[in-house]
Amino acid sequence: MTGIGASILERESEPLVRLSRSVGLPEFLPDPCGLAFRFPDAYGPAEHQDLLLVSSGTAPGARHTLLPSRGFGDRPYSSVLPYGLRGETVMLGARALGPGPGPKLADLRERELGGLEFEILLASLRGEWRPLGRLVLGERLPAGQTERLDLDPTNTGGGLELVGPLNRLRGPAYRGSQEGRATAYARGA
Repeated sequence: MTGIGASILERESEPLVRLSRSVGLPEFLPDPCGLAFRFPDAYGPAEHQDLLLVSSGTAPGARHTLLPSRGFGDRPYSSVLPYGLRGETVMLGARALGPGPGPKLADLRERELGGLEFEILLASLRGEWRPLGRLVLGERLPAGQTERLDLDPTNTGGGLELVGPLNRLRGPAYRGSQEGRATAYARGA
């Protein structure tokens, strides 16, 4: 793939990664799994590139759905909503390159080293997924650091931008979510 911004998704860098259960259902129930990552200072100081993906289907129509998963490596992931990339409407995705931990957050907490690897994918709205890069998880960050990441899909740049009417609602929704997370974290939740 050529030319996403300053080739942010193609270069060697160390993004910060957070795996999560998306809906927050009780852990004995399947839940869509989230894979989010940040390229810090991708476009300058405090100008990050954040990508938020969720377990979904692979077919063009199924890429827009959140699907429950039995574990973090069981289903493919997608951005669910599209991005604009130099005049083309695209979806970003990922798939695990091997088995992942189960869907319980305790399964993640037990891992000191990541040991997980994902292939990052790109597709047009109706096209096939094609490989873009690889994401290899390393050592776990302290819980407090991951809780304060404030990942936001509106953190984009370099020619990769959110498109469509639903994406316009995401900024206010994520800011509200981040305020709630900060309040909960301050209370020790």
